[in-house]
Amino acid sequence: MDSVIQKLKNINLDNPFPYRDTDKIQADFQYDFLKLTDDKNSLVGDFNTYCMNIAGTLSYVLAGKTSKIPQRQIEILKFSFFSWFQQYMFIQDKISDYVEFSRE
Repeated sequence: MDSVIQKLKNINLDNPFPYRDTDKIQADFQYDFLKLTDDKNSLVGDFNTYCMNIAGTLSYVLAGKTSKIPQRQIEILKFSFFSWFQQYMFIQDKISDYVEFSRE
């Protein structure tokens, strides 16, 4: 367990948000984004939500407060970004073209 905690401590959460890639994704797939309803068209917000769930959960683990992690938060960790936000599936096969976004 100590090796897992050490690996988690080594995760760098200080990377800048991949705005250049999200802007490029939205430009490259502008017609696909136009097909989405307003309530389903917030790539930056949705990706931020996804990343914040991971970072928030990690902060509980590193603080030794795993019993305080909300169950819903744990359940969401089981999903990939594209599983959680299925409206963006149209970019999944091209995600490797956006290095910073893909890395995050």
